[in-house]
Amino acid sequence: MSEKRRHRRFKKRYTVRFGTEDLSQSGFTGDISKGGAFIVSNHLVPLDTRLHLQVQGDDGNFALFEGIVQRHRMVPPELRQVEDGGFGVRFLYPGEVIADMVDTGKPSFELHFASAQQLRDTYERELRTGGTFVATDKVLRIQDKVQISLCLDFAGETLEHEATVVYITLPQGSGRAGASVVFTDKQSLEERLKPYLQASPVPEVR
Repeated sequence: MSEKRRHRRFKKRYTVRFGTEDLSQSGFTGDISKGGAFIVSNHLVPLDTRLHLQVQGDDGNFALFEGIVQRHRMVPPELRQVEDGGFGVRFLYPGEVIADMVDTGKPSFELHFASAQQLRDTYERELRTGGTFVATDKVLRIQDKVQISLCLDFAGETLEHEATVVYITLPQGSGRAGASVVFTDKQSLEERLKPYLQASPVPEVR
């Protein structure tokens, strides 16, 4: 999958309460998207920390999330009147939370596709070779077995496949850490994806 942001960000200010075990800290959103948010706060949570978050909307209702802290923005005191400091958090998908609850024994990752065209583009770029890239901060090793869920949001379907880690990417500059994986059963992957790729014929996996 591409490392570029796939979700449109909205400059919305919502009240947020957060914490690792409770909701004792507070802040507000600098921006928010389907995939995460930037939390403006003087309390910087350590990177890779898993958080509970409560976001209150304009109508007074609130939503609860779990997320992972992925970046910090530290602003000198003299600039805080013109620039907000805080941290960026990625929202965990339900499948990631459930995988941790049931402890499948294998790291689990979700790759979401909002449209058939996005799936076709990723197929041409990665999946047709029998593998893909997973952006993650989890500690993985070469030859680790992982579970990949291809979430076809546009069709309301999820295709789950086992894969093997073949290469580890360390964070460099603005680049994300992650792992390249190869699917265990490439033929099954091809057959299950084929109905969703019919609108744009593509070469078969070899």
